[in-house]
Amino acid sequence: MGVSNVRASRVLLHVALMTLSLAVIGLTIKGRDYLTARRREVAELIPGGTLEAKSLVGVGVVLIITCIQICILAVLNSICILKDKVSEPIRGWCPPGLITKSMALTFVQLTAINIAQTTYTATRSARVSSISLADDVVQWLVVASGRSLFFRDIVVVVDYTVISWIIWLLLIIAICVESSKYSRPEYDNTEKEQSSK
Repeated sequence: MGVSNVRASRVLLHVALMTLSLAVIGLTIKGRDYLTARRREVAELIPGGTLEAKSLVGVGVVLIITCIQICILAVLNSICILKDKVSEPIRGWCPPGLITKSMALTFVQLTAINIAQTTYTATRSARVSSISLADDVVQWLVVASGRSLFFRDIVVVVDYTVISWIIWLLLIIAICVESSKYSRPEYDNTEKEQSSK
């Protein structure tokens, strides 16, 4: 595999990470909008009614922050991969191992977030309460409405949970690729010498 092919595949891997991260950010925001609409609906239908989904919202916010971090790292790592093609000031700040270490840190963060997100999605539900009605009456009204409060029944939440696991798998692949001999400068120099002969 030539130098340009190795670099191109590494950059494409980072582009895929960034694209999926942007998709997760968009779906998480869409999920928040969905919960906001359900809160308004509960407030209109049940006197003094509120919908609580703090655990899902909290994990969603942390997931958005991590996906923004992945996007920033993908851009910086792509610049480091292509550093021979950029100006001298940019080449100087790409220390060896930056790509692998930054992705490993992000991998650890995303692992914890994905486990929490999957647990909340699979087992938890939103809670409806009212200051003017008894809890039994509120639960009866929720059952009578036919709407599920489980997070696993919200398609957007399931979508961004699955995509965040795909990002997790891509991070594993990216770490393996960046740790391989194909990402080392010596390999690039050897290939350059062989291709010039």
